[in-house]
Amino acid sequence: MLPTNDPTSAPRRKSQIQTYLEQNNGAGLQHLALKCDDLFSTLRAMRSMTHRGGFDFMPKPSKEYYANLPTKIGSALTKEQYAEAEELGMLVDKDDQGVLLQIFTKPVGDRPTIFLEIIQRVGCMREVAPHVIEQAGGCGGFGKGNFSELFKSIERFETAAGLNDLGDAKQE
Repeated sequence: MLPTNDPTSAPRRKSQIQTYLEQNNGAGLQHLALKCDDLFSTLRAMRSMTHRGGFDFMPKPSKEYYANLPTKIGSALTKEQYAEAEELGMLVDKDDQGVLLQIFTKPVGDRPTIFLEIIQRVGCMREVAPHVIEQAGGCGGFGKGNFSELFKSIERFETAAGLNDLGDAKQE
């Protein structure tokens, strides 16, 4: 799957897609998703390397986002995993097939363009041959329930970096 995004005009600020297009000098790859088998361990390892030139991550969602997760996700995660997801800044989504754990880095280059998404899909196991079990593609969806949280996070990052104001345009 290769989704595409088009910029929209917003009266008070540039869209994050418009900012990307300007910073990238045109269309390109905005983000790349990398799958892992244990996002909790992967994130702990990645965060331990931040001070050595590793990855920085987008701002985490609000306390309200994490307070609503147990109702939204149910028993798919333990109480400890919910707490750790919040501590690590992880996004969690669920569809009728499984759960998606995800986090996004800040842009990885010298311009605010490409960033990484690290994901773990939980569930959707199927037997593809006798005694051969694998995970179905797309398990847990594509984070549709987290889409607005991702955009808010990108906009907070761009605002802090001074990238999404409209210059002389009227700010309301």
